[in-house]
Amino acid sequence: MIIAFLALVGAFLQPGTPVFAIAPAQAEIVIAEEKRGIEELEKNERVARTMKDITMTAYSSTPDQTDDSPFTMANGRRVHDGAVAANFLPFGAKVRFPELYGDKVFTVEDRMNKRFNNRMDIWMETRGEAINFGVRKTTVEILEEGA
Repeated sequence: MIIAFLALVGAFLQPGTPVFAIAPAQAEIVIAEEKRGIEELEKNERVARTMKDITMTAYSSTPDQTDDSPFTMANGRRVHDGAVAANFLPFGAKVRFPELYGDKVFTVEDRMNKRFNNRMDIWMETRGEAINFGVRKTTVEILEEGA
């Protein structure tokens, strides 16, 4: 992008006219910052690799909805906003539910009962939120398969 701009500006200048003076070390910093900016844009504009229709439910950290350690997910981490449970994706898989949450990215970090193969469970802070969420049919966009 910077190079294209400099080429465009250079086309209007007389040969030998300096566009601006910049030390090589500074140029490397500018290029590195530009590269980081492009990588960040690409990260934020993730494209779905796969889309799948699923049943989605919600759960909270109560013993009747989990095992004997309700605040610890199957991957060993503490529950948090953005965590989901699924049996058909590996831990670390990045997913999105555009119909329900727009561009928010969730991470598979928990598991469900073995009988649920086409379902995902989203963690919610309170039991009331989980009950109000209910059971929904939606589409999951699988962005990254995880580890």
